[in-house]
Amino acid sequence: MFPYKLIVSDLDGTLLNSGKKISERNIAAFKKARECGALIAFSTARSAGAMREYIAAVQPDILISNGGALVEKDGETLFSRQLSAESVRHIIKRCFELSEGKCEITIETDYGYFWNYKPDCDFSRYETPENVQYSDLSDFKYSAYKVTAEVEREEDARKIAAELPDCGTLSFRGEIWRRFAHTEATKRNALEHICGCLDIEPKEILAFGDDYNDLEMLEYCTGAAMGNALDEIKAAARFVTDTNDNDGVAAFLENLFDRG
Repeated sequence: MFPYKLIVSDLDGTLLNSGKKISERNIAAFKKARECGALIAFSTARSAGAMREYIAAVQPDILISNGGALVEKDGETLFSRQLSAESVRHIIKRCFELSEGKCEITIETDYGYFWNYKPDCDFSRYETPENVQYSDLSDFKYSAYKVTAEVEREEDARKIAAELPDCGTLSFRGEIWRRFAHTEATKRNALEHICGCLDIEPKEILAFGDDYNDLEMLEYCTGAAMGNALDEIKAAARFVTDTNDNDGVAAFLENLFDRG
């Protein structure tokens, strides 16, 4: 009997290889897991609009997007946490103050994906949602699932978040992009709500991840860190599998299938 009722996978650095593609081997492994009775979920910092290609390839049952700020199943919202419009404006203002108005910022909302692009920006290198709106972000009026901004120093991002109620920040390895979101907008909280909605236990969830925002998720359920994961992530997970470029997700699942 297959031991898990839900398979959860991060995308970048986990399910996706270095070319930002999902291998046929990974797709086949998900198909087999579904045949064994498991549901499939993506859990990513991306918005749904920025993972269209991957949704089409796998057809996940559940989407955990924007780093846990939004959970959807069959078109129904199971969980949602947003920063207020006032908090978003404060983050924009402070980021501009730190950068003399040159900070690049993206904002994910129910009304579109907003981006104050730089004049010399090469858009061809970005995977953007269909509803992207280019704006100087002056007098921004929407609540947001996340604000992502170029902030050189992590301590500055933490200071900005501390100035607001219910705001947290997160960094990604090798980048100066900082994510600002509601403190309850985490992958772990998303899984807790899914457990309540589906009446399943954390031990019945198998999750794969590689970066800082996966840590609590991997600690909460049965966690499998990628071979290319940060050392902290490997230490937090129950298992370590192969790298994303060697189809580590599929390799782990295939081992489960072989054991019956």
